[in-house]
Amino acid sequence: MLKKILLIIGLVVLYSCASKKEKLTFSKFIISDVTGHTEIKVEENGTIYIGENLIGVIDKEGMISTKNGTVLAEVFEDDVILDGEGKMLVSIDKKGSVENSEGEFITWSNEGELLKNDEPLGLSIFPADENSYQTASLLLYLHLAIK
Repeated sequence: MLKKILLIIGLVVLYSCASKKEKLTFSKFIISDVTGHTEIKVEENGTIYIGENLIGVIDKEGMISTKNGTVLAEVFEDDVILDGEGKMLVSIDKKGSVENSEGEFITWSNEGELLKNDEPLGLSIFPADENSYQTASLLLYLHLAIK
């Protein structure tokens, strides 16, 4: 009987882990300005810093929370980002590209430089890893919206 219960618990845990779908890919990165000042830093585990201040965490399932656990935003399968109350914020594609409210196209160059209509904005990501661009754009969007 105990074996059956343990088997059922194991299957439930396995199913719940398998049902979580990764919506974001990223590795450790830093976004800095032209002077080298760090604006945003993300650790491998998703811990987010603004400057040197711990502000929250982002997970690969697409949830962004403050250090106190308040949900700031969530990424959905179609790259739409909703705030903690379920209101649409923006859509950012897998390459970190977004069209802002003025119709300007913001994206990352192959070298990791943030561009608006192909003109540098003075921010760069290091390392320049295309897998982190969507996460970087999302965090920049939230950072600038909250600022």
